[in-house]
Amino acid sequence: MWGIGRIGVALLTLGIGHPLAPLPRPHSGMTLVVQFPEGKKTRLPIAGTPVGAVVKGTAEIEYRGGRSSIKLRLENLPDPRRTGAFNTTYVAWVVRADEGVESLAELPMKKQDVFGSTAARTFGLIITAEPYGAVRLPSPTVVAELAIPQPSHTYLQSSTVKYEGVPEDLYQSGLSDASAPTPDSLTPLSVLAARRSVAIARKVKAGEYAHHEFSSALRSLDSLEQTWSKKPKDQKKYAEVARETVRRADVARELAVTRAEEARQQEQRQRAVEEQQRAEQEQQRQAAAQRAALDSSAQSEARARAAAEREAHLRSEAERKAAELQARLYTSISAIMETRKEARGLIAALAGVNFETSKATLKPVAREKLSKLSGVLLGFPGEYKLAIEGHTDSIGSDAYNQKLSQMRAESVRGFLVEQGIPKERIPVTEGFGRTRPIAPNDTRAHREKNRRVDIVIE
Repeated sequence: MWGIGRIGVALLTLGIGHPLAPLPRPHSGMTLVVQFPEGKKTRLPIAGTPVGAVVKGTAEIEYRGGRSSIKLRLENLPDPRRTGAFNTTYVAWVVRADEGVESLAELPMKKQDVFGSTAARTFGLIITAEPYGAVRLPSPTVVAELAIPQPSHTYLQSSTVKYEGVPEDLYQSGLSDASAPTPDSLTPLSVLAARRSVAIARKVKAGEYAHHEFSSALRSLDSLEQTWSKKPKDQKKYAEVARETVRRADVARELAVTRAEEARQQEQRQRAVEEQQRAEQEQQRQAAAQRAALDSSAQSEARARAAAEREAHLRSEAERKAAELQARLYTSISAIMETRKEARGLIAALAGVNFETSKATLKPVAREKLSKLSGVLLGFPGEYKLAIEGHTDSIGSDAYNQKLSQMRAESVRGFLVEQGIPKERIPVTEGFGRTRPIAPNDTRAHREKNRRVDIVIE
């Protein structure tokens, strides 16, 4: 199925009863952004807002070599439930000068340093209360933000920018934990976060548009409730189940949002087709009337021209639809993974740190990407074949790299099959070791690019 972008996702996360219902507006916020000097550490305060008046902290930021490193420490974070009945955690966000937003980190409740980074040089920081840590855009509940004390930092260039988050009532209207077995005040935050993630997925109709994934999240939530109720002191055990529940619910939420938008667009297209058909029928009726009035060679010429025009239109329409289908597949996959077009088809690259070191075991971030890719392919109406190709960098022997790349390619194939992709659609799985680099193996960054699994969609 096709992706719709981060803002589109945020807009669609309200439970819309009809696919063509007007989409809610995202909420807008304003915050301070600062241009940080090259190669110099800058220490600025984090100041609480009226929602989090007691919150305070510091941010130590250094821009060097095209990237900003951030060391963040917050104190006096209140129980997130005090900021809103649906909140269970806090998330730090980077707000760039171009109004883009990046999730920096989920914040621990106890005082400790949190580290992160961004490619931006000019940016601000905001802290929001959230229903769970893996949210994609900030909520309207800002409890703290970056500040510049005057006049101690007059050399810093600063301004304010507007940014967009989720709609105002996303985490309020139509969401409830009324069926939860215990009061929120007695429930661990990790358990609450799992419930919240499922509630939000339910609100965006994940049960309808992503039934398989949502059912998996519900089963995980049931397991969590049982584990926690039986062993409330075994925090490590039920926290792991809670994190898995959140992951499954978030996958269901993303798929449901995408598929709901597809349904909306499909209905729009269907209406356009019906209007076009009515117009064509009217044209045909008029043409028939004209043909009835003709009794000479002009009648034959008119029919021939009309037939040629219809044929050309049908060919053009068929070509347009085929190109549109391919473009949507590319757009959808590009929203999940790095994707490029080649003569043999679309190449989706599983790049970065996606496996355990020197192993073929997929990390959670890779499993999430592949789960989303599976959802796209399972919803794709056309025919396709997949070839899974593993690659490594130049470190290690040829034999070792060949074996490792083959194992990683087979691991990706096995996961896709588990997600529902038919085996016959993946006829080729091959490891190339270090024989097909896409960058020189002279730097750490280049070697990381070469450590990848390419999924060729033919």
